Amino acid sequence: MHLSQKEIKKIILSSGIVGDADYEKAVKDAERFGLKIENVLIGGNLITEKYFIELLSEYLQIPAANLLNQEIKFSDMELLSEVAAKKMQAVVFGREKEFLLVAMADPLDLQAIEYIRAKTKMPVKVYLTGFTDLKEVWKKYQKDIGKEFHQIIKENIDRAHASKGDAAKIAQDLPVISILDTMLSYAVAHNSSDIHIEIFESKVIVRYRIDGLLHDVIDLPLVIHPALIARIKILANLQIDEHRIPQDGRFKFKTEDQNISIRVSIMPTFHGEKAVLRILAGSARPLNLADLGLSASHLEIVKNNISKTQGLILVTGPTGSGKTTTLYTILHLLNKPEVNICTIEDPIEYDIVRINQTQVNPKTGITFAEGLRSFLRQNPNIIMVGEIRDKETLEMAIHASLTGHLVLATLHTNDAVLSIPRLMDMGAEPFLLASTLSMIIAQRLVRKNCVACLASKKLRKETMQIIKKQLALNPYSAFDMKVLDTAYHSKGCKLCSGTGYRGQVGIYEILEVTTAIKNLIIKSPNGDKIKEQAAKDGMTFLFEDGLEKVQRGETTVSEVLRVIRE
Repeated sequence: MHLSQKEIKKIILSSGIVGDADYEKAVKDAERFGLKIENVLIGGNLITEKYFIELLSEYLQIPAANLLNQEIKFSDMELLSEVAAKKMQAVVFGREKEFLLVAMADPLDLQAIEYIRAKTKMPVKVYLTGFTDLKEVWKKYQKDIGKEFHQIIKENIDRAHASKGDAAKIAQDLPVISILDTMLSYAVAHNSSDIHIEIFESKVIVRYRIDGLLHDVIDLPLVIHPALIARIKILANLQIDEHRIPQDGRFKFKTEDQNISIRVSIMPTFHGEKAVLRILAGSARPLNLADLGLSASHLEIVKNNISKTQGLILVTGPTGSGKTTTLYTILHLLNKPEVNICTIEDPIEYDIVRINQTQVNPKTGITFAEGLRSFLRQNPNIIMVGEIRDKETLEMAIHASLTGHLVLATLHTNDAVLSIPRLMDMGAEPFLLASTLSMIIAQRLVRKNCVACLASKKLRKETMQIIKKQLALNPYSAFDMKVLDTAYHSKGCKLCSGTGYRGQVGIYEILEVTTAIKNLIIKSPNGDKIKEQAAKDGMTFLFEDGLEKVQRGETTVSEVLRVIRE
């Protein structure tokens, strides 16, 4: 942004939302993490990107463009190439009489404006927009992935056939490199979390997991499979000639605007090796808890408990429910110069500045329990344990929280209340658990409604009956069904590829371990009694939180039911 830090400070402080102390702290964090001050403020939930754009728009007297709520013709967008658009952080989003409408993250970049004017030979009308909206619209530059893949295969398949030598040699040849690079590029562009490469009797199927669901993307010929797997193994520093045992690794992949970490899992199957690539994309700014979907009441509970100097905080849910992201977001809030934070993870998903992260490695004796034991000799304030899997790790986590440490960990259970009986089954002593346990967060991920094609509708009687039956399963639920008379759904448009959904948001329940619940844990870890007391304490259960997001238009009933019933 062609604005001085003095001007940005004036704009921010004039809003009255951010105070001097918070702003100065954000300045120090920006310097420490190498981020822009506005990204730290937005990431720290001190101000929203939307409101920041409104403030800039008013200050600069430049109108803001709402890119996500309108159809943008690709014929207009392609007047500016993808490379140029990303370099200048701009997009052509329409025309008005003889003017070209251009949205920019920095509308004061006169050199970029002059370039667009000269390139298109049209006068330009400049609008202001946020980087988040720009990244979403830039995805339109990506062509149909199936056509692109088929084109690459058609051009390079003969060359792959002609390559002599073993799979390791062929894996270094251009055809296979091009296929994998294209696969990764499109996965990142489509916000995929995983790529599945699966071999069957007659073909190789490539699938992407987008917004939590798998989608078939393309079929590849069998002849490509050995070299493709070998290429992945080479990048992940795995054994190329080992095909009988599972292997795990990771590598880096660079796009035009991001450095992506790829986590690799190779597994032998009946017809050959299956590869799953987990995409761990970084962010220009740290996530904040509100972005994840936590309500105002949940935010208050979380902030109260993570501000404690000791105790045990658990995040629970099935695989792929966003537990690690929640923990990393909490760690970012706690990451200050005056505290020592250590983590023991399997695997390390994101590299965080100023946090000491250790990878589990059973071959060298580094387990969750051993890592915890070693950390306690390094004077930590905060410890994160990737997962509590056994009695030894649990006992070490409880011991650490008893001796003046804040311990964060994940656990696999279906809801927050059931975590307590599960911990008891693993061997936790009731009085020790009651003394240390502070909070349990249970969560799921649901797909978000596409805002570009959102419409209201009256829920059908059949749907209301299903909701009623689901609520009846929890006799302690206090949700008022009257607020669901009208809900929202997205019809499907080009921006969401006709699905009606774009992105994901979390639904949560948070069990705060109050004095009454501590007494119940000591007396009897009965799940029903704990749930009843939690309801009396005002706890919002998973399904209720999901319905509240339905009422606000963030998701649909079918989505909430899909993840609750899994």
